[in-house]
Amino acid sequence: MMDFKLGKQWIENREHVTDLIQRLFDDDEQSAKYLKKYEKGSVLLEEGDELRDIYILLDGSVELCKRKPDTDTNYPIIRLKPGSFIGIVAFITGEPSLTTSIVHEDATVLRIPDKDVRGLLKKNKRFQDYMDELILANLLERFRNTIILQMKLDSVNNKLREERNESQRAFRELKEAQEQLIYQEKMATLGQLVAGFAHEVNNPTASLLRSTETLEQRISDLMDRFKDDDDQDLLTKLYESGKKAGYPDTSTIREKSKELKKVFKKASPAQLRMMAQLPDELIEELSNARVTDPETLNFHLNHFELGKMFQNITSAGNRISGLVLSLKSYSRSDSDRQWEEIDIREGIHDTLQLTSNRIKYYQVDLDLPDVPRIRVNPAALNQVWTNIILNASDVMGKNGSLNIWCNYDETHLWVSIQDSGPGISEEIKEKIFDSNFSTKKSDKKFGLGLGLSISRDIVERHGGTISVNNSSKGGAVFTVRLPLYPELDT
Repeated sequence: MMDFKLGKQWIENREHVTDLIQRLFDDDEQSAKYLKKYEKGSVLLEEGDELRDIYILLDGSVELCKRKPDTDTNYPIIRLKPGSFIGIVAFITGEPSLTTSIVHEDATVLRIPDKDVRGLLKKNKRFQDYMDELILANLLERFRNTIILQMKLDSVNNKLREERNESQRAFRELKEAQEQLIYQEKMATLGQLVAGFAHEVNNPTASLLRSTETLEQRISDLMDRFKDDDDQDLLTKLYESGKKAGYPDTSTIREKSKELKKVFKKASPAQLRMMAQLPDELIEELSNARVTDPETLNFHLNHFELGKMFQNITSAGNRISGLVLSLKSYSRSDSDRQWEEIDIREGIHDTLQLTSNRIKYYQVDLDLPDVPRIRVNPAALNQVWTNIILNASDVMGKNGSLNIWCNYDETHLWVSIQDSGPGISEEIKEKIFDSNFSTKKSDKKFGLGLGLSISRDIVERHGGTISVNNSSKGGAVFTVRLPLYPELDT
């Protein structure tokens, strides 16, 4: 960096040299010839003019200005003080003037025509030395001013950069706030729509459940009429078993079907899969009753399937009823939440039944040992299982596998659901539970928009946690942990 103390010496030397030049002209009695007075506002040189005279400022001040492009406005660049050489760049280079020189304060100028300067330089060695020193002093001052100006410019640029970054931050925050307001407005509107929808759905759902209950009672009464018939007794047992059947485990069904094929050799694969869902004692009764030909076997298995259908209708009706209650709770802050003590495995089986159309081609492996009953909101918790399973089906498409297992320790019970999809990248793992996050437009879908966000809220209301990790075997594993003894405001 330039030594500014040295620069100051050169500026003082410039003023000293100016005095020497004026004294030199006084000695030759030529001062009066070249001395000119200018009032404030006078223009000495226009931008683009050729330099025909030498201007040395003796007192007052002159401002150098640059014309703004495509305008008649002059922008001030530097203010020259006594001892300054006006038009020094044009004098040295021979090019037209780069700036317009305007008198800022009444000034006295030593104005020497170019032809006289050349003559003086030839015949007067002292004048040439003085001019060289004056030019050097002026150039040094311009250089010093350029450095100072550059430092100021850098400071301004840094400040502008900080203000720009702050503006960008403020804009992002404003945009996020706007999106949040829009989202809240949508949710408020959705709440009103949901309230009306829940009211309209509630009546037909209640009617469906009443009709199902009545129909089931009539069928039970009809079967009781023939309970003395051994075959009818078997049919009734098959029907009742169907009403209690859980969702079939794929690997168990496959292994059991192979064993059944040895006894029921004429049974079709579909019949074998159906029988694989029966308790061992009913399979033994079918074998003892010699129900082996396909037509008779089909008649008996239809009763088992009829029981499963009633179970599905009842589960679906109860599920709709529970969802209606959840919708009412969502749309009304004073809604009563339905909490009860349940075996959590029942809700998992119900969810698998209700989503069977989406997962019917999957291999489903269940490991659901006995676990303690816990107090939960069953309808809400079933929504969690539904969201996770539907999310997995979106990822895997038509073919895939689901592994579902549960367990517990002294304080918590947990359920894990693993799919065979592509897994979740690290950059989005923390975002998939956000309310406005979805990657459904990407090639690897993950996120149901509000689905996983709602799931997290439901689990947290139960005092639990929901997390996701990638399995070493591939795919994502969602784990829901629930306290065995939750402290909840019901």
